[in-house]
Amino acid sequence: MLLYYMDVSKLDFNKLQGSVSSERLKKADRYFHQKDKQLSLGVEILLNHALGEMGIYDPIFDVDKYSKPYLKNYSDIHFNLSHSEEYVACAVSNSPVGVDIEYVDEVDLNVAERYFFGSEYEYILNNSNKKEAFFSLWVLKESYMKMTGLGFHLPLDEFSIEIDDEIKLIHKDNTVKLGLWNVCGGEYMLGICSKNKITEPILINLEDIENVNHEKIGETA
Repeated sequence: MLLYYMDVSKLDFNKLQGSVSSERLKKADRYFHQKDKQLSLGVEILLNHALGEMGIYDPIFDVDKYSKPYLKNYSDIHFNLSHSEEYVACAVSNSPVGVDIEYVDEVDLNVAERYFFGSEYEYILNNSNKKEAFFSLWVLKESYMKMTGLGFHLPLDEFSIEIDDEIKLIHKDNTVKLGLWNVCGGEYMLGICSKNKITEPILINLEDIENVNHEKIGETA
């Protein structure tokens, strides 16, 4: 498994021409704000970097009936993407995987009370850092929902997450592995769900990708 995250706040697309698909370009162009364009482009740039680490340079992307993206030409490779504020994240694995990154912001606990499992709401109330507790559960829950491929078609209160000495999922007979990290100086929570072994997240430097892309352009010029 590869688990990467990256700051895209200084993304200059002029330095990364040819690094994303035409479909991603069209999608990014629909956004009005520069930040949203950077996130949309950055998440695929990071994914292509991860795929390149695996020797995959010709990805063909598509989406399933629940709008989860997948590789049409590499059915044995699974990936998932996420972004929030200034950071993007991606996970690539040989089994279904889900990842979520969230900026730790102010929260409305009514959301947790209404949509979370009862024990999860109690966990937040009993935690001294309620914002961190909320987003810890949120990224773990969303990573599981994304891993299943159902997304929000799977209700938030249909399963529960227990955070203690280890992290457990309680939902039918599902046995998955969950990972949780506080990253970017504590400003973001990063969660992942997989059926296989989980690796530590690696921070990728955008400048390194830009430099590699620049070298490739120079080679073909």
